[in-house]
Amino acid sequence: MPVKIYKFTLFHLADELWALPLLPTSQFIACEAITLIPGAPENVLGLVYHGGKIITLLDTAKILDLRVKRIRSKNCLLFDYQGDYYGLEVDDGDNTIRVKQVFTDRSKKKFNKYIKVNKRKVYILDLENLWEQVKIYG
Repeated sequence: MPVKIYKFTLFHLADELWALPLLPTSQFIACEAITLIPGAPENVLGLVYHGGKIITLLDTAKILDLRVKRIRSKNCLLFDYQGDYYGLEVDDGDNTIRVKQVFTDRSKKKFNKYIKVNKRKVYILDLENLWEQVKIYG
């Protein structure tokens, strides 16, 4: 029986390491001029233009409920979801990794799945929980 392999893109945010499932169009880019959107959901920072694409920039720290005081980053993790482009504001990009097992931390209500990287827990920003927080997709 074949072993399931999971692939993730790692990123740093507020001195923590996080994982996003690897998507075909994932890449780290610099986010410069952010255009604010009046009436946008609170977890949306605005729009950025990159490589001919309009990208909805998401406030990753707010989505993850990180209460750390931090300076706005100019980096984001770009990905495509259902034909639309999104960017997660991150402090820094990291490697893409492959793991054989995903664990669940039952003490956490959201973003409770994690992988182990160098014997430490790295929580996964899974898209299902992401859209529940951002409220773009009902």
